[in-house]
Amino acid sequence: METSGKASGGPGDSDLRRQNPGWLLLRISQDFFSKVVAEFRDRGHLGLQNSHANVLAHLPFAGARITELASEIGVTKQAIGLAVDELARLGYVERAADPKDGRAKIVCFTERGLEFQRDSREIVDAVWDAYAAKVGHRRLDRLREDLERLLWGIEKDAPQRGDE
Repeated sequence: METSGKASGGPGDSDLRRQNPGWLLLRISQDFFSKVVAEFRDRGHLGLQNSHANVLAHLPFAGARITELASEIGVTKQAIGLAVDELARLGYVERAADPKDGRAKIVCFTERGLEFQRDSREIVDAVWDAYAAKVGHRRLDRLREDLERLLWGIEKDAPQRGDE
């Protein structure tokens, strides 16, 4: 019986936590994000927090209103407004007139924000390739497909925001 708290690391590890898919997904997610954050730091993307990443991940390239982002992410307009203000201070986004309604403002990427998006794709691909080196591209692609299918099923069955 293992008492050190460290796993043996093999695929046959009998640690009960490793039999829990939630724990496995959490650990992989933690590893993924630590690698991504470190690479962003190395590329000069400093000062970003989880709330910022959430906005950057959900912001369409054409821009969006604060209310749209809040609804999409599932947080308050105030929380999004604060994150947008911080991202604007860091140079990733700006507020601009909404082309559909000149009275309203939309949040848009700056050139630095677009650079972040390009870096993001490269970084995610590099981490994915490192994982594929451990289990093979085919198996990893199949895992992604299965996870996408599972997420689709979960989201399809979940109550819509505002229906609760």
